[in-house]
Amino acid sequence: MKKNLLEIIFASFCAGTLSAQNIAWPEVTTEAKPGARWWWMGSAVDAANLTRNLEAYSKAGMGTMEVTPIYGVQGNDANEIQFLTPGWMQMLRHTESEAARLGMKIDMNTGTGWPFGGPEVGIEDAACKLLIEEYTLKGGERLKAKIEVTDEKQRPYAKLCKLMAFRVLTDGATPKEQKAVRCYDLTSKIENGKLVWKAPKGEWRLIAAFVGKTFQKVKRAAPGGEGYVMNHFSAKAVSNYLNRFERAFAGKATDGSAGTPTEYPHNFFNDSYEVYGADWTDDLFEQFARRRGYKLEHFLPDFLSKDRTETTRRIISDYRETLAELLQENFTRQWTDWAHKHGSRTRNQAHGSPGNLIDLYATVDVPECEGFGLSDFGIRGLRKDSLTRPNDSDLSMLKYASSAAHIAGKPFTTSETFTWLTEHFRTSLSQCKPDMDLMFISGVNHMYFHGTTYSPAEAAWPGWKFYASIDMSPTNNIWRDAPAFFDYVTRCQSFLQMGQPDNDFLVYLPVYDMWDEQDGRLLLFDIHKMAKRAPRFIEAVHRIYSAGYDMD
Repeated sequence: MKKNLLEIIFASFCAGTLSAQNIAWPEVTTEAKPGARWWWMGSAVDAANLTRNLEAYSKAGMGTMEVTPIYGVQGNDANEIQFLTPGWMQMLRHTESEAARLGMKIDMNTGTGWPFGGPEVGIEDAACKLLIEEYTLKGGERLKAKIEVTDEKQRPYAKLCKLMAFRVLTDGATPKEQKAVRCYDLTSKIENGKLVWKAPKGEWRLIAAFVGKTFQKVKRAAPGGEGYVMNHFSAKAVSNYLNRFERAFAGKATDGSAGTPTEYPHNFFNDSYEVYGADWTDDLFEQFARRRGYKLEHFLPDFLSKDRTETTRRIISDYRETLAELLQENFTRQWTDWAHKHGSRTRNQAHGSPGNLIDLYATVDVPECEGFGLSDFGIRGLRKDSLTRPNDSDLSMLKYASSAAHIAGKPFTTSETFTWLTEHFRTSLSQCKPDMDLMFISGVNHMYFHGTTYSPAEAAWPGWKFYASIDMSPTNNIWRDAPAFFDYVTRCQSFLQMGQPDNDFLVYLPVYDMWDEQDGRLLLFDIHKMAKRAPRFIEAVHRIYSAGYDMD
């Protein structure tokens, strides 16, 4: 049976191998202190109140604040500052300067709200989805219909990727018919939207594949951050998106005038992947052929089939792997390389994405997991709340981020902590501690509260509030005792950050099994569906832990 830490220390003292000097508690660094997501509502901030907020956070024991602008306070439009304008960058510079004075660090969302997008994401760079139109022909017939999408909203933007004709074989097909050409690529035979082709003998199923748009807009966008969500699978779309930040930090206004450069933040942050229905990109057929060694368009009937035949399962798995690679290379790696070029790092929540979570987390500098709800630890006497939801992030879900950090040698694993733990003003610190401990035993060594809201002194109590809990702010009733809780977090994290990962087992993540077994085409690994995605894997993780061992 494994010995716990106290047994090891006691045995070492008895053996004379440890002394008070070499087990001294590690020095408290800024990263050892808890951080928090810092919502700027409408970015209606000013220098005096930024200083006031930061001093309150610093005094209580916080170390890092992550600036995330969101929509504004009702009736306060006149005080809002447009995202990344010279005025907004001036407020960021003041924030960075004051944080440095107070021994704090500033992170920043590479956008507003979530997910990444905004006004400079034109429709050509917006998130994409696959649209299918089908037609039938018999031998000797010509198609009279125009090749276009039926959805009128999509019609101005949808682009034809491929038009394929597939021979329909009946049960009584002769050997000669079975050996005949299975499909034709008719994409080049379209003139002015009309197909110039006469069907050969037999029955034919024509499948037109278009790349359309999801039309998803940024959620909870701040002023100056409104617009389409970008296409995360496109290297060009991601590069265009990052160019806006490049100009803003260089002090270049949209009118071409030069201003004051701004120091890049400690970390750039990306929230959980919540890009809905985005399952395609303009060059997916070409990327698929290059990466998988065969042409997806030649197997469209199998790809679109609802029957889970062996062929369909293999094709769908290859499609999912291709999407995963495009997301990792074109978004995650490009974003991280861009941050490094400017002396910054990336903090990323990969969960929710259609990729291998271990690979995506390992590609960034700081992998971040997320708690979502209140865990039931069965602690006698601990108050329960009727306005809570169960924690969908169990031990196995939380370990994706820390496992990637341990495997890839990343020093920090962060967490979005206490998301929807309870409602505002109903949360007790006694409820926070057990879920914080769950983060620690899952490998987290630098947690961020979710969150706290910038609020000016003139705002009537309880100040400005964002709906997402927890509310870790000076106007909440837990703030009086929060410094003691922050001290606990800091002590734990200073010790955890000093150590090295030393888990007993490395458990294989069966991502190919999940890609093969799960129904549908687009497969997202979001927190709320992992119990369905990997039930046997989750069971294995809990069996190992229940036996007294730990694993990545």
